[in-house]
Amino acid sequence: MDRINRLKQAITQLSDSEAKSLLFQLFSQAETNESAEFVKELREVKHSLMAVPPTSHAQTVHIVFGDSTAGNLQIAFHDTAYKETEVVLVLPDILSIGPVKDLHTKEGIQARFQWLKDRFQDEINERDAYMRGMMEAIERIKAIPPHQDIVIWTGNNANEQTGLRLVLALLKDKWNTIFILNTFTAFHEIYIYPALAEENYPKTSSELSSDELVLFYDQYDMRPIRKAKRESLCKEGWNMLLEEGRSMLSDEPHLIRTWQDHELWHNSHIDCDDDFIIACAKRMHMEEGMSDFIKAARVVGEVYGQMEQYRGTEWIEYRLRCLIERGIFTYEGDLKAMRLYQVKLNP
Repeated sequence: MDRINRLKQAITQLSDSEAKSLLFQLFSQAETNESAEFVKELREVKHSLMAVPPTSHAQTVHIVFGDSTAGNLQIAFHDTAYKETEVVLVLPDILSIGPVKDLHTKEGIQARFQWLKDRFQDEINERDAYMRGMMEAIERIKAIPPHQDIVIWTGNNANEQTGLRLVLALLKDKWNTIFILNTFTAFHEIYIYPALAEENYPKTSSELSSDELVLFYDQYDMRPIRKAKRESLCKEGWNMLLEEGRSMLSDEPHLIRTWQDHELWHNSHIDCDDDFIIACAKRMHMEEGMSDFIKAARVVGEVYGQMEQYRGTEWIEYRLRCLIERGIFTYEGDLKAMRLYQVKLNP
C-alpha cells in the first residue's frame, strides 16, 4: 500500500503531459512483466485517483463513458473553480458490445458481466470491480436530485451513443435540465481540421486531453436537449433495456452496436469484425515480409488503431482467440493472457 500511495502522490504532482508520459512508460513495462501484480497495482492507483466525491452539493453532474474520459475530465476540473461545482460519474464499461438487457437492474448487470467473464480474459480479477462500478454509477444516476444540471458526454461511436440512450432512459422521469456535449462535434467546431474530420478523429472522447475537454466545456455552445429529441433517444434506450428492438429476422439478442450514418445500428453477429482482423494480420505479414509468428498484442493494437468502430482491445483479443479455435490462426505460447502468445495466419 505504501508503494501505491507514493505513486499516487507522485502522479498528482505532475503536469498533464508529464503524467501521461509516465503512465505510458509504466503500462509499457506492464506489457512485458511476467507477473500480473504490477498491472494490478497500477489499476489500484487509477481507481484511487478517480474516487468520486459526493454529488449532493454539486451544481452540475457530468456523466461519461469509460475510465479514461472520466480521469481526464476530473484532472481538467481539479485545479479550477469547477472542482467545487462539478462532479463526474462514469459508466466504466464499453457498451458497444455485449448484452444490455435490463441493465437498469442488478440482475441485468450481473447477466452482462457473466457474459463478459465467459469470453474475456481477466488476469488480475478486475471484472467484478467493473460490475460493482456499473451498479454504483447506475444507482447514483437514478438518485441525481432535480436541482442539478446534467451534462452527458458523448461522441461519434457506438459505445458513447449507446451510453447516451441508456442514461436518458434512466433519467426518464426526472425534470433536470440535460445537456449533451458531443466531443467530435465540439472538436470540429472549435478547430478547423477537415482531414481529421474525414478520418473520424476523435473516434472517442478518451482520445482527447484534459485541456481539450475543459476547453470544450468552456467554449462549446451547449443548449438543453429538446423535448422531442430527449423522448426519442429515451425510447431507443428503453428498447435496448427491454430488448424490444430485436430484428424481425432473428430472435437472437443484439450483442453488437455500430455507429454509422449518424445512427446506432444493432446486430447479433458477434463475428462481424473477424474479416477485418484477418485482413490486418495479412497486411502485417506482407508489409514486414514475415511468415513467422507475430505477438498477439501487436495484432490487437494494429486492429484497434485501424478499426473504424470502437469496441475495445478485449473484444479484439477475444475474437482473435475465436479465430484460433476456427483454425484460421496458429498460435504458440499461453492463451491465458494476450502478452503471452503469438499468432500466425494459416495459409
